[in-house]
Amino acid sequence: MKLNSFLMLATIVAAVFGLAFLFAPSQLVAMYGVTLTPATEVIGRIAGSVILGFAIVFWGARNGDGAETFKAVLLAGFIANALDCGILLHATATGLLNGLGWLQVLINGALATGFGYFAFRKP
Repeated sequence: MKLNSFLMLATIVAAVFGLAFLFAPSQLVAMYGVTLTPATEVIGRIAGSVILGFAIVFWGARNGDGAETFKAVLLAGFIANALDCGILLHATATGLLNGLGWLQVLINGALATGFGYFAFRKP
């Protein structure tokens, strides 16, 4: 198997599991005999955003181009942190997390802003 093919396969696997953890963490882990609470669903969703970020990196790295890979890393950082910001915003606003959750919303929001700036700016 060539590296390009392997990274495309890794992208598909990471995207499937990342999206499943992001949108249906309880249903995914129930297939393995695990039950999540509403609070642990938040952690599952955050894991999903990180796995999805890896899918973006794998996709960007598949052709071995350094600039394309670097851009994929920035895009993955943007997407993962933006999703985490939204997940944590919802969890904190609904009382699932305590007041410290707002700090994490700010941290992930700031990181998403930084990654987004560098990922989408014109050189």
